[in-house]
Amino acid sequence: MQMNSILIFIAFLALMYFMMVRPQQKAAKKHQEMLQQLQPGTEVVTIGGLHGVIDHADEKTITLDADGVLLTFERAAIKNVVTPAAPEAITKAEPVEEDTLTHTDRED
Repeated sequence: MQMNSILIFIAFLALMYFMMVRPQQKAAKKHQEMLQQLQPGTEVVTIGGLHGVIDHADEKTITLDADGVLLTFERAAIKNVVTPAAPEAITKAEPVEEDTLTHTDRED
């Protein structure tokens, strides 16, 4: 009985590691790699939600150009890199024809 409870406890710890700790470590590594690859001209978003273009980058800080205002941030304050949307991804909304509206949708 004692051996079964120890095995269940070990299995629980292993499951917790693979479900919680490992994915967090992978995400942190991916974010660190993204921070190392930042260079001037890249559009980024800070953790505070500020959008800007990198004007200057050194080892610890980044200077962002936000509509002509230069702001200096720590590298760790960069949340992600903004990737421009592909032209195919931008679609126009289809106009709604009046014939498709139901009687309750119309204003009489």
